[in-house]
Amino acid sequence: MQWIVLCLSGLLFSLSTYGHEIESITQHVNVRKHDEIGWQQDLIGRLNVNRKFDVGFQGTYMERFDLYEKRLGGFVTLRPSDRWTFEARYLQGKGNDILPEKDVTLSAFHSLTEGISPFIYYRDSWFSLTHLYMGSLGVEIEKVRHFVFIPMVSLGKASFHDPNETKDVYTAGLKVIYYQEKDYSISVFGFKGKEASQAIVGRSAELIDTLTGGASFGYYFSDHWRGQLIFDHTDYDELKTEFHTTTLNLSRMF
Repeated sequence: MQWIVLCLSGLLFSLSTYGHEIESITQHVNVRKHDEIGWQQDLIGRLNVNRKFDVGFQGTYMERFDLYEKRLGGFVTLRPSDRWTFEARYLQGKGNDILPEKDVTLSAFHSLTEGISPFIYYRDSWFSLTHLYMGSLGVEIEKVRHFVFIPMVSLGKASFHDPNETKDVYTAGLKVIYYQEKDYSISVFGFKGKEASQAIVGRSAELIDTLTGGASFGYYFSDHWRGQLIFDHTDYDELKTEFHTTTLNLSRMF
């Protein structure tokens, strides 16, 4: 679920930015009822080669449940026209339990008509116990001034060590954004789904129901600096726990 929240949080910015950028994403996770605290740090760099082509890198370090995990990778972004944006991202880890050991994401964003922009993601993730592959389809709807509505649905499969043990996973939700151009944004979102448990707690191969709600505030400090603070709460009834996550995004554009 965190992957979807972060993808939607960056959607309005990253796909429309033509310039170099350094982004820091810091997550603090409070696992309620288990007295556990974890955090994750991502550093992302984007180099604008020209108006149609970007290259970048991403590094992650995470501590949770006495696990210390990391991954590194890169991505390329292609804008063949003003209406289309494509991106391919590859991340590699080693000895991870919560983070994927290999993660491939392909995405496409299309400005279909004024105020209507569909997008699609495909994610293929290899964990130590789980193989997850999922497609996500959504649309950015901006028909009311200063408001953006983003419904999204994800469908996929999670397979485990036994090839015959493959199960359906899904997520569906909605994000609503109110914004003032180049000034600030406020959003609320909610998602419900069934996810592979290894991406949540590690060392576990099963499916669990999830329910997430949250809000965020984004602010442009200047033409070169922006920040975003995200709060989300996820219930995991089968695990008898809930996650409270605070995420701070800081970006420098130059």
